Amino acid sequence: MHMERAKLSLNKQNSILLISVIVILFIIGFPLVNIIINSFMDNGRLSLEAYADVFTSLSTYKALLNTLLVALGVLALAGFMGGGLAFISEKTDLRFKKLIRFLVFLEFCIPSYIISVSWIQITSRGGYLHRLLKLVNPDLPYSFSPYSLGAVIIVLSIHLYPLVFFGISNSLRKSSGVLEDAGRVSGGSRFGVLKSISLPLVMPSFLSVGLLVFSRTMANFGIPAQLALPIGSDVLTTRIYKAISELDIQSLSVLSILLIAISYIFYYAAERWIKSRAFYSNSTGGARSQNLFKLRGKAGFFYPVVFMFFLIVLILPLITLVLSSFMKRWGLELSLQNMTIKNYFLVLFENDLMKRAFSNSLFYGVLSAGVAAVFAVIIVYFYRYVNLKTSRLLMSVSSLPLAVPNIILAVGAVFTWINPPLKLYGTKWIIILTYTVLFIPIIIKQIKGLSDNINPAIDLSARTLGIPVTQRILRLFLPQLFRGVLSGWIISFLIAFREIPISLLLYSKGNETVGVLLFTIQSNSYGLEMTSTIAVLVILISIVGNVLVNKICEKRFVNGSIASE
Repeated sequence: MHMERAKLSLNKQNSILLISVIVILFIIGFPLVNIIINSFMDNGRLSLEAYADVFTSLSTYKALLNTLLVALGVLALAGFMGGGLAFISEKTDLRFKKLIRFLVFLEFCIPSYIISVSWIQITSRGGYLHRLLKLVNPDLPYSFSPYSLGAVIIVLSIHLYPLVFFGISNSLRKSSGVLEDAGRVSGGSRFGVLKSISLPLVMPSFLSVGLLVFSRTMANFGIPAQLALPIGSDVLTTRIYKAISELDIQSLSVLSILLIAISYIFYYAAERWIKSRAFYSNSTGGARSQNLFKLRGKAGFFYPVVFMFFLIVLILPLITLVLSSFMKRWGLELSLQNMTIKNYFLVLFENDLMKRAFSNSLFYGVLSAGVAAVFAVIIVYFYRYVNLKTSRLLMSVSSLPLAVPNIILAVGAVFTWINPPLKLYGTKWIIILTYTVLFIPIIIKQIKGLSDNINPAIDLSARTLGIPVTQRILRLFLPQLFRGVLSGWIISFLIAFREIPISLLLYSKGNETVGVLLFTIQSNSYGLEMTSTIAVLVILISIVGNVLVNKICEKRFVNGSIASE
């Protein structure tokens, strides 16, 4: 009888594993395969014409060159900003270090597209900088344009430098002070110890997070679309967007494959470097206080520099957004007569489109994050306890969306779900399904590490007793991962409120999201004042959500938030 129960449990386990593999291959693998298939098809016949057209087109190489230039520029600027701030915070006796970490965390809570909106409001003609200069000299000419590839680099650097800061800061905290002390005892100068010991210890962290910044920059759509498209400058993501609007299916497919290949190369490299970080992070950082650089007379220089940095990249943009959100119309003079709270009432209670967008994002986020959490728990369970090629394949395919830009996930969804019998295009379900695909690997990253700490003997004992696999997952496995699942769910839910490329390409009338609203609101008879109102609400939701995640995880920084763009 006992053997029969064990056999039934094993059959049920294999059935769940097989069904999971089929579903994951279908919703994740099949859309990507569809992109490849479409790149070779021309009116129902095999053709390489699209590859020839794309790779002989000057616009492709311009877009690729712009993409690489922007990525390199962001890597250099974000590396300087985040790395410099991390060093000042961790290796000097500068005060207010907790405040610095909080302000950097706050910066990371702001979606990248919203930072670009603030950039336009500050730097455009008639913007806040122009107004300030007019107070000094009313006749001063103003010709600065907020639209350029340089602007894309600046805004993306502001958005991504927190990744560099937290990566290097955490590495500096974990690096052993014993090695630095040994260098000093051996006669090394403070600068020599820094150059020969401290910097090599954090270099793997810098390289791994640098590769991540590079790949995230290449995959970003919102900021180049906002700041580069108006002047006719393309990167690969905006080039793909143009191909979609022109219904150039084959070129769209080839460009998507090109971006997937480049993104995956950098993602894979980043993953390899991240794994190598463990070697440099085992120590506990003893005697850190003895290795701090004493600022002394230089404090009068560093304090104003740090203050000005946060004033420019965080405080002024936030003030700009808040002020604009209360304006009756953007561009009016700043006065109480031109201020109103009606914008918030309009967004939350009066305008049907805006109310629908918020309710849709709420529903799509809750449902897709919940479904993704279920799949993530099942996938990690089988990967952890069922050592088969099938379970490893399941994990590998499930992780693919992390290496694929969001705009490509949307393209694959269009190709896959546009025709019967599973025609989801034009419905809310295609958005929910694509969100689910995006969220599965995000939640997996939150719980996979926790699963490594679970004693496998617990599941083995339950299996020996004939307890069904569903009961083992629900009663033994899930409770030990609950905090990770909850934090992954919250992160995924927040992404649903700020995600643009997937929503923009897949929405139809009645299925608008907050991301669509942010991107299109100015073309719907509204100005920057309404965009700012929506932006402030999204920032508040993001801050509350990230604080909850940090409380749950008892960390100061959540790595899963990287996928929010």
